[in-house]
Amino acid sequence: MQARHLVAILFIMALFGSAYPIGKLGVGHFPPFEFAALRSAVLTLALLPLWRFAFPPPGQGWALAGFCASMGVGVYATMYTALGMADTVSPIVIGTQLSIPFAVLLGRLFLGERVRPLTWGAIVAAFAGVLVIALEPALAQDLPALGVIAASAFCYAVATLFARSLRDVSPFVMNGWMAASAVLPLALLSLALESDQWHAIHNAGPVAWGVVLHSALAVSLLAHVGMFSLYRHYPVAHVIPYYVLMPVFGIAFTLLLFAEEPTARTLVGGAIVILATWVVNRSTAGSGRKTPVGAQPAAELPEPPPDSAPPRTESRSR
Repeated sequence: MQARHLVAILFIMALFGSAYPIGKLGVGHFPPFEFAALRSAVLTLALLPLWRFAFPPPGQGWALAGFCASMGVGVYATMYTALGMADTVSPIVIGTQLSIPFAVLLGRLFLGERVRPLTWGAIVAAFAGVLVIALEPALAQDLPALGVIAASAFCYAVATLFARSLRDVSPFVMNGWMAASAVLPLALLSLALESDQWHAIHNAGPVAWGVVLHSALAVSLLAHVGMFSLYRHYPVAHVIPYYVLMPVFGIAFTLLLFAEEPTARTLVGGAIVILATWVVNRSTAGSGRKTPVGAQPAAELPEPPPDSAPPRTESRSR
């Protein structure tokens, strides 16, 4: 990989990793569902000139609806709820990696995809790593949040499954509908289950709004555009393994922002999860799978201009 592309992928992984500690700052000011709704609204407005309410081809509406529900509502509602519940962010960052083994399991169950013995072993190791973290006595108060982030990881895996049926749909169309369709459900959840929403908006300063913009534009738009650009230059199998850097950056930013001190058990469990994730990414990227489970779903990768569209590869999914 060229030096400039290596720098780019490190910057992109840093943006992905920053989503969690900076999201924690967001839910420290806004209620979680409200924050998720504001993020979706900003992303909708940013994509509107590129999306323009275009519809998917006939017969693919059901897959798009499933993607929108699982990704736009399911992932972000649970992700920000978990961040709002947790006292420590590092285990939440690690827990998100369960989306990868979940995606493999769903692919095997619903698509009949072949899973290598090595991949099965890595899946078991990933869940074992999270269990190691969950059994940390110092994190007992965060067990509910860890459960919620596991649900978020499952929703992400479901979204990946739907995204595989939408390869012929423009990523702008997918992203646009995903963001727009999530605003009302998330707003209704906020109205039904949260309080002081208007107070949070009225008292939001530059930092609070900057966090919203970061979540919507830097992470959900800029970082994904950057990843899609890299897929134009390199085989997916060369890019996918770098996704294991996301939790590394996420934990690093968490330490900087919140001065957390991960316990030895958390570090060991995290190392197990990250290593297992790397193994799953490597094995699926090299197995002929068209949509490796470790990458972002297609809708999270806005396409470049038509004259620079990348060639299709034999393998290519937070």
